Amino acid sequence: MKKYEQLSYKEQLELFHNRGMKFDYSFNELDETLPVYLKNIQTISTLGYYQLKDYAYPYFVDGRYNNVDFAKIVAHYYRDKHLRNAVEHAIEDIEATLNTRIAYLLGDKYGPFGYLEFRNWCQKEGKNKYIQNKKVNKYYIAKEQNKFLGKIQGKARRSSSRDVKAFDKNDDDQVYMPVWLMMNELTLGDSIYIVKLMSNRNRRAIAEKFECSVDELISWLECINLVRNICCHNGNLVDIKLVTQPKLPKDFEDVLYLKSEKEDSANYTNRLAIVICIVVKLMSSINIRYRFGNLINALNHLLDETNTPEVYGFRDKKAIYECFSKERELIFKE
Repeated sequence: MKKYEQLSYKEQLELFHNRGMKFDYSFNELDETLPVYLKNIQTISTLGYYQLKDYAYPYFVDGRYNNVDFAKIVAHYYRDKHLRNAVEHAIEDIEATLNTRIAYLLGDKYGPFGYLEFRNWCQKEGKNKYIQNKKVNKYYIAKEQNKFLGKIQGKARRSSSRDVKAFDKNDDDQVYMPVWLMMNELTLGDSIYIVKLMSNRNRRAIAEKFECSVDELISWLECINLVRNICCHNGNLVDIKLVTQPKLPKDFEDVLYLKSEKEDSANYTNRLAIVICIVVKLMSSINIRYRFGNLINALNHLLDETNTPEVYGFRDKKAIYECFSKERELIFKE
C-alpha cells in the first residue's frame, strides 16, 4: 500500500481486520450482500476510518487491536456521544450563568454601556497573570478595547436574536448593544477573556458567585471551554488527557485516581474524571437540584474490562457515584 493511497470503505475495514480487529465474517470468502457487512460499510462511510481508529486506541497493543470487535469500537463511539451530550448540557448552563452574572455585575456598577470604556472595569496596571503576565497599561487597555468593540459590532450585524435586531432597528444613535444583550452574543472563550481582563475586585465578585477563588474559577472555565470545543466538534472526549492540569476542586480529591502515594496536583489524574468533578463543582453552585442521571448512566456504560474507572481517572467505580454526591445530598433523594 502506498503511503497516501486512497482506500475504499471495504479496504478500510480490511485494514482494521489485518491489524487484529474482529468482524462477524471472513474477509477471505466475503459475501458482500451480508447485512452485517453492509451495516459496517455504512458505519465507516458515515463516521470515518480515523474517527473510529481514535476510539480503538485503548485496545491497540504492540501494533495490534487485541481482537477487539469492530462493533465494540462503534458502540464506544456512540457511548462517548452520549457522554458528550450530557456534559455539554451542563456546560451550557454554566456558560449561560457566567454570562448573566458578568452582565449583571457590569450593568449594575457601570450602566448599560459602561462596559464600552474598558478603564471602568479592567485591571489598569501591573502584570495580569491570567493573560500570560502581560503588562497592563493605558495602551494595552486601549488596544484590547478597540479589538473587542470591533468584534461585537460584527456579532451584532450577524446576530439572529430578535432583541438585538429590534435594538438595532429602534435605536438610531447607539452603535453598540447594552451589556445584557452583548453578553449573549459572545462565545464562552470571549466571556472567560472578559473575566481575565477585569479588575481584581470584579474578578472576585464573579468568583464568589460560583463559591470559589478567582484562580479556581478561571482554571475551571478554561478546562470546560476546551471540553465544550471537543463536544461541539464531535471530538473524542472519553479518552481526553489534559495537557494543563486544572485546579483540583476542593473535597473531590478522594474520588480521583492518584498516580502515586504523594498527594499533590501533579500526581492526580489528568483524565476525564477531573473534567467531571469540575462540572459537578460548578453546577453545585448554580443549581443544587440539577439532575445528572444522564451523565452517570453515560459514565457507567463506558466501563469494560479494558476501560476501567482508573483508566478514566476515577479511584474506582464507587468513586463515580461519590463524585456526584459531593456537596449535593439532594441528588439521590428525588
